[in-house]
Order: sequence, then C-alpha cells, then structure tokens
Amino acid sequence: MLTGVSSTELVKRVSGITKNPVAILDLAGQILAKSENFKYSAQNIDIKQSKKAIPLTVEGEKVGYIYLDASSQIIEDEGSILKSMLELILHHSMVLENLTSEDRKINKFIYDLLHQENYDEMEAIAEAKVYGFDLEKPRMVLLIDLGGEIRNTLYSENLSCNEKDSFWAKIKRSVASQTVSFYTRNKDNIVAYIGGSRFVILKDLGMEEETKENFKHLLKTLNSFQYILKSEFRGNVTVGVGKYYPGVSGLKDSFGEALIAMNFGEKVWGKDKVYSFDSFGVVAPLINSGKGLDFPKNVFEGFSNEDLKATLDVFFASDMSLTQTAKKLKIHRNTLVYRLDKITESLKLDPRVFDDAVQIRLSMLFGQLIN
Repeated sequence: MLTGVSSTELVKRVSGITKNPVAILDLAGQILAKSENFKYSAQNIDIKQSKKAIPLTVEGEKVGYIYLDASSQIIEDEGSILKSMLELILHHSMVLENLTSEDRKINKFIYDLLHQENYDEMEAIAEAKVYGFDLEKPRMVLLIDLGGEIRNTLYSENLSCNEKDSFWAKIKRSVASQTVSFYTRNKDNIVAYIGGSRFVILKDLGMEEETKENFKHLLKTLNSFQYILKSEFRGNVTVGVGKYYPGVSGLKDSFGEALIAMNFGEKVWGKDKVYSFDSFGVVAPLINSGKGLDFPKNVFEGFSNEDLKATLDVFFASDMSLTQTAKKLKIHRNTLVYRLDKITESLKLDPRVFDDAVQIRLSMLFGQLIN
C-alpha cells in the first residue's frame, strides 16, 4: 500500500529521470506526492478519464498510479521506463518490509527470552521452532554494542520508524554474516537486535560434550572477531561475553553475565574492548560469585541505612582516611568510627580492612550497574 512518505520518495527518484511534472496517486486517484513543477490544482484526479495515469502493479496487485503530465509521445517514451523502475522499487520495499516485520517478531521473542523472570521452557522451545531456531542446542551469549555512525543513526530522531527498522535490520544481517564467516564451524547462531545500539548473538557451541573446549577456543578468538566487526562497521565495538549454562534458562544467565561484564568493563576501562569475567583477573570470583550476579545482593542484603551508605561513599572517596572522611562529613572522628563499626556489624565486612573494602566497593559499584 502506498503512503505519503513512500510516495514522496518515489517522486524524488523519478524526478531525477524526467523533467516533466509527475505525481503519485493512490487507487482512488488522490495525490499522495508530487513534483514541484506539478501544477494540478485539485487533490484528486479522475484516473478513469485520463491517459496520463499509469498503473503501478506489485506481485499482480495494483497499488496506485504514476501521473505523468506530458504529451502522449513523452508518456509513451518515458512511461514504461518510469513504471518499471517504480515497480521494482516498490517490490524491493515490500520484500524488505516483510523481512523487517519477521525480524521484529524474532527480536521481541529473543528480548523476552533474555529478560523475562518466568517462562515455560517447552513453550519457548516450541515457539523458537516456528522461527527455525533450535533452543535445545548448547549456546552462550555475546552482547554487541556498536559505536560511531552506527550508534548515531540508531539513536537518531531524524529517521522515520521505517527507515530505522530498515537500518537495524541491515546491521543485524551483517552481524549474522560476519559471525558465520568468521566462525566456520558451529554456524547455527541466532542474532537479534535488542534496542539502542545493542545486538545479541546466541552463539552455537556445537555438541554438548564439546562446549567446554569450544568456549575456550571462542575466548581466544574474540579479539580477532571484534576487530572484524570494527572493520565492517567502521566504529568502536564493545563485546560482553557470557559463559555457557545448560537449558533455555541458561541463556538468560549467560546474557546477565555478558551485560554485567560489558557494563563493568566500560565503566572501568572504557568502550571498544572485549569483556568477560575472565577479563577481570583476581576480582572475577568476587564479581561472579556462584553462578550468577549474587555478589552485590549478598553483601548489602538487609542493609538499608542511607546515612551509612553515604558514609561509605565519602570514606572510599577519601582513600579510606578517617581524618579526611570526618572532615568532609563534618562529624567528630569518634562518630565516624562508630558508624564504621555499625557498618562492619551489618555487613560482616570491615571497610577499614583492605580485602573487605575491595569487596564492599565492588558490591556498591555492581549495585549501581544492575539497578
């Protein structure tokens, strides 16, 4: 179906070929868009009585008309060329629109899969099969955040919804293509756009018995893969990596790790790098306590005193100096010591002890990242 937006674009295209006045009409003869030199005063044209209205057909269905305000000879000479060109453009747009519509459904399905608290795994597996995906195959999550012009375009307010949809769909296909080209084994990957400038790859890890070795190999190659993506998209590319966990619910755990790794890595070291928990060296066990993201929750569970939290902020900002902290808070040193004792009692960690302070500080940082 022709719209005012699409018709305006069609008029721009044909105006580069013919200097004659042109307009795009809907099936009723209403003018949807016209060239600047088109002087027809009415908003509707009687297409049944006019030989200047050339029908436009896509997949055997009439969708509108191009009205060429010129002599019969010019219409005969140019009409068939303009008709063929516009029908080709409309066919391409229709195919792209159908692909984008399917892409939107896939994106929503993957987004919900990675974010919903509760879902039926068997239903998720069955729905995935509708899209041609096998969620029972071992997979882990790569979170991709694109910068540069890609990011600017995806966040632009100057693009129409259709233009933005076409753009992210193009980027998504390119991410999928680069992934398959680089990882020539285990090609059954799932790629989705999850909003902003971020895409996810549910990376195929092969057979269950191969996952450990395949994941190790993947970690070794990710810097090279990131370089390929940087070259393709001509901007910075940040990659967050989640480990493999079995089952459909494991994909959410893997995504959670990838998201935390990316957010933490960007905050500490900046964008344009590959981040996994293995990137964080000796603090990785603190960040990835157990299987998930329990570290910040466990440390501050039941601790809700905002004054004591504010005291901790100033204490760490003052390099753990009692004198400087008391001075900034405008309290007596003994009052500060009392507050730190209360914190130690609540957290079972003493912020005046370096190892405990590291755990508390990381916990506070992660609390900010995941909330």
